[in-house]
Amino acid sequence: MSLNVVGQQRPPKQGEAPPSAVWMSEPMLRYRCNQKGCCCSGWEIPFTLDDLLKLNAMLPEDERAAMGKGIQLVIDAEKKGEKGEAILHSVKLDGVGDDKACRFLEGGGGCGIHRKHGIAALPDLCVDFPGFPFKRTDGAVELWFDPVCPSVIDQFAESDAPWALHRQEGAFGDPGLDVRVSHAADPIAGRVGKFRLEFDALDQLRAVCVAELGKPQPIFQSLANLLEAFKRLDPLQKNGGVFDPYPVEPTDFVRFLFEATGAHGPDLLAASFVRYKRFIHSIDPMPIVNAQETLQDHLKDWQPAFAQWLAPHDDLLRPLQARWLAHRFGAPMTKGRAELRRAADEIVHCFATSLRFAAAMGATLQRPVDRDLYKAAIGAAEYVYRSLHLPRQALPWFAAFGMPVELNDPPGSDDPTKEDWTAKPTPAPASAE
Repeated sequence: MSLNVVGQQRPPKQGEAPPSAVWMSEPMLRYRCNQKGCCCSGWEIPFTLDDLLKLNAMLPEDERAAMGKGIQLVIDAEKKGEKGEAILHSVKLDGVGDDKACRFLEGGGGCGIHRKHGIAALPDLCVDFPGFPFKRTDGAVELWFDPVCPSVIDQFAESDAPWALHRQEGAFGDPGLDVRVSHAADPIAGRVGKFRLEFDALDQLRAVCVAELGKPQPIFQSLANLLEAFKRLDPLQKNGGVFDPYPVEPTDFVRFLFEATGAHGPDLLAASFVRYKRFIHSIDPMPIVNAQETLQDHLKDWQPAFAQWLAPHDDLLRPLQARWLAHRFGAPMTKGRAELRRAADEIVHCFATSLRFAAAMGATLQRPVDRDLYKAAIGAAEYVYRSLHLPRQALPWFAAFGMPVELNDPPGSDDPTKEDWTAKPTPAPASAE
């Protein structure tokens, strides 16, 4: 079999002008990996061929020979070369042990390659995770940190101060941030239906979201106000029309939140928690893992657990919840394939699942839900939505309710810069109302 090799997917481009600015979550300026190996096991890490060659050049001779053992070639099933030859997508190295740990992971959980050879020797994926860079059309870069990572969640819990968005002019002087920024290649944009928002309008929208979540009011009221505003976005108006959250009577939203909390099967959630356990460090997850049937029972009958172990502690948990949700609403284009109404609903889906996890975990341990336990619930909920592709018809919707499929998932919707999304608006079907 002949191979047409695909080079490094996101190389720093020599001679390319640096970004005009970098937008990122302010708490992530202090992000540091916990060096516990959370993301270095449980799956086989893909290398590009260039990653592998770069690493091979830096390793001593004895380690080079060992690296060649157990290599798997991953072929791109959708592409062929000019002569019909297969195209190499990535290379995987056999993992170690039952959990498929990276062969370079050291006993304490740190990365041996990083320790010995520095960040320049790491594959792009290892450099970037959990902070992924996206290009904006105005020359700036968005640096988005994935809350599935427990160290990201730790930054939400570092303070009770309202979350803020940071704009960086010039380099950070921190290779952990600057190298990530240099990898930016994928585009980012927000849209309403098929039509993209200009970045000035998108930036204003998320500033309003962050301000709403910073108000001293119950979380459900902030979310009710926001989702009502997202619901009123109109694909037939420039930039979706006016985005203006104002106090609403929250009964309909609370009904939606209740439905979203109970949307998933308890067996699915319990199994997801067990798979996520290697990421949990704020509490010892093993008493819950070892009581999986009890956890599943409380996930099934979640309302009594909610009332006893979670609801009485709303005031304690609110700052953490508000900072996490502001991080999510501060970059809504990273959810819902960039469709903002769908993104708003999906963020609330994740929040609702965190409530159900927290209540069931508290009931399983017979302890009130404190911040450490809720941090684990956030991560477990993020893991559900990151690892599973849930069919849209299986979930309740509020801001995106009644959105026709062609507005929700247009062809090529994984790329929010498709030209056919920016065509002049045409009247939406009646079902979009």
